Amino acid sequence: MPWSFNFGASQGFNPTLLKNFKEYENISGPVCEYFGYDVFPVLDPDGDFSKVGLGALASGINYLDNGIKIEDYYDTAELPENGYLDSWGIYHYPWKLDPTFEVYISPLKNVTDIDVIKNFPKPKVDLTSLEEARQDIERIKKEKQKMTVTYAGSLYEWVKNIRGEEVFFMDLHDNPEAIRVLIDKVSDFTLSLASSLQEAGLDILSFYDDFGAQDRLQIDPAHWRKFVKPGWAKIWKKVRENDPDTIIFLHSCGCIEEVVPDLIEIGLDVLHPIQPETMDVYKIAGNYQKDLAIWGTISCQKTIPFGTPGDVESEIKDRVEKIGKKGGLLISPANIMGPEVPMENIRAYHEACEKYCNM
Repeated sequence: MPWSFNFGASQGFNPTLLKNFKEYENISGPVCEYFGYDVFPVLDPDGDFSKVGLGALASGINYLDNGIKIEDYYDTAELPENGYLDSWGIYHYPWKLDPTFEVYISPLKNVTDIDVIKNFPKPKVDLTSLEEARQDIERIKKEKQKMTVTYAGSLYEWVKNIRGEEVFFMDLHDNPEAIRVLIDKVSDFTLSLASSLQEAGLDILSFYDDFGAQDRLQIDPAHWRKFVKPGWAKIWKKVRENDPDTIIFLHSCGCIEEVVPDLIEIGLDVLHPIQPETMDVYKIAGNYQKDLAIWGTISCQKTIPFGTPGDVESEIKDRVEKIGKKGGLLISPANIMGPEVPMENIRAYHEACEKYCNM
């Protein structure tokens, strides 16, 4: 049974924890090689501690900026210092409690003209970076005989970050045309990115879209089905047409139980994390394991940071015996492990996976 600290293309260690752990264990190379994962991230950011935000946490290729001028979309006098525009024109700045994480400010949050939203430019795939990914894919498959994965885009998250969360939620009721325009724009780019990675030979397309809260979806299920589901259906349908063997992975934390059947219906292969604080992992596995592989399930809110090494081992053993023996489970943390995680618990996790996943 496969296991990992990673989930999809995301590094399972917060950058601070990763640095501390590699020093603690005297690891010089990538942790995916140290642990011998079955799935290797392409263009793995492991070891580049100058990176922050998504660039430090997820493997993936670069995009060319959409070319907007910051003064056209922001009041530059009010922007926090030490920030930058990403390829979508979203302004990022360091989170005070841990600067390896970032806070976002949205370029379209004050825009009321639908034509401005329609004309908002998309980024483009960086062909140089794509070629580097192709070479890395070939290297991993030839030298390591491992499956390959990398970040392949988002939809709901990107739309929300471009528009601004509060405005986005209001738009669902008051300005649905703005949502449709942005869903089409972002889904077109994500499909372009995914198709480019398929052509480069990638095995697993790793998509990220957090639409769950702790006890329900962030938006009404009817709105999710009206706006978000068609975008993913378009992307995944084309992915299947391009190469039916490509594996479609989605990370979506929180309680998303209401739409799991919808995700299966439109082509999802692997779902992460089945967050144990928000959903009954055994219920989800019992209902959908015949149609869906599960990646994750190990608690990052309680067990890994605050449990004992024995608690960590017990949870992994339980998942293996109750879910894994039926197939379709890859053990991993439910999200990124923070710097508060004890080194003893990381070691206990590793030892438990080696013990129970190889039975």
